[in-house]
Amino acid sequence: MTNLVNGIQPLKILLIDDDRSFLDTVAELLRRSGYSPITAEGGVRGLEVLSSEAAQIGLVLLDMRMPGMDGEEVLERIVRYHPTIPVIMLTGENAIDLVVRAMKGGATNYIYKGSSPHELLTAVASVHERSRQQHQNVAGIQQFGEHGIVGRSSTVQRLMADAEMCARSMISVLVTGETGVGKDLLARAIHAMSPRRSKPFVVLDVPNIPATMFESELFGHTRGAFTGATDAKTGMVQAADGGTLFLDEIGEFPIELQSKFLRVLDSGSVRRLGSVTPESVDVRIISATNRNLLEAVRARVFREDLLYRLRGIEIHIPPLRERKEDIEPLSHHFLESFSQRNNLPLRRLSTSAVDLLERQRWSGNIRELRRAIEAVAVMSRGEVIDHSDIARVLERADPLRQPDVTVVQDYNDVQMLAKQTKKDELIKVLDRNDWNITRAAAELDIDRSTLSKQMKNLGINKPKLRL
Repeated sequence: MTNLVNGIQPLKILLIDDDRSFLDTVAELLRRSGYSPITAEGGVRGLEVLSSEAAQIGLVLLDMRMPGMDGEEVLERIVRYHPTIPVIMLTGENAIDLVVRAMKGGATNYIYKGSSPHELLTAVASVHERSRQQHQNVAGIQQFGEHGIVGRSSTVQRLMADAEMCARSMISVLVTGETGVGKDLLARAIHAMSPRRSKPFVVLDVPNIPATMFESELFGHTRGAFTGATDAKTGMVQAADGGTLFLDEIGEFPIELQSKFLRVLDSGSVRRLGSVTPESVDVRIISATNRNLLEAVRARVFREDLLYRLRGIEIHIPPLRERKEDIEPLSHHFLESFSQRNNLPLRRLSTSAVDLLERQRWSGNIRELRRAIEAVAVMSRGEVIDHSDIARVLERADPLRQPDVTVVQDYNDVQMLAKQTKKDELIKVLDRNDWNITRAAAELDIDRSTLSKQMKNLGINKPKLRL
């Protein structure tokens, strides 16, 4: 394992510990592995070294238990004054409370002192690689940015390659994926890369069109076609003539109109409401859905022939939790663009803040991440946004949010501890309010339904009245 490649300087690592022999042993191990270690005995000396050489140091290995200034205090100062430098905590105790405090305090990872040299080097390499990626300008981010798509994962690269290939032809494309993954952006990218880029890109937001107006919106109508039709109207199919019609959430398409829409696709012509004359249209169809359309077919709410007509090529966008390497560039992108639009001071995300973002599950995917970043841009005050700023915003949005299983070893223990702590806190508030949910919710500054949901998720039941 070596980090000196093609003339690149090796990673400089600061070791802070009160045990001289341990420092010498680990330093020699790191040196033989291609790193450049610096040692400091004790927390005070470690901060002095860091203060003078922070620009060169790329990682800190910090002992948790030291006389005088202990590891937690040193960590707090590193996070405050050097937020971009990742910290791995070293502990000789298998105490879960220490781990929880360290990770909440902004540590990137932790490892037991009794771990094997391989485990230590693996942890160092992992943190180093993550830090390197976070600070690297990836060509792919800039390449896809012109289409509004930000990311550096192999998934994003594959999606854009598929989109480019689909764009060359008229074949219908079905984009699938959870809500908030960016299906509309990919549809726009396909249109933008196609020969039709100079023609209209028309969006039909299927669920938000009233059922009574759907046929008119889609196919158009003539004057007098129905009561209130005082003027003729061009439907969205004709509005997209020569270009692309994007049907967002196609799974909500009214079943009674699906056969008529299928005839439009097959014939290349549309007939407005109130007219007997078909009009030719040249339109490319891209659809998107978060539903399983095969299940909808089996439930007889979606026509099988229409599904296969729309699904010439299917492109699936995985959820954000399955491509975590895209979280950091997306976060920076949202932070910069939101700050510029709202005349807010430009801030940057610390390493610990990015690490916390990457450990979330993001059930709302990119849309949820964007809202969180926008909120933290408004609520934070410092030049650097750290993990505590992120944690406050996430707690406000969802008091029961749990990070995903990533960096922390024995994570199940940490998760169980966090959940039990939250449960204990809620029970104390409920006890203070005689288990009156309305009053307890008011004390917690949340609504009653939210508190009831939290109680259900945590298995909290109101005590039975004893006679």
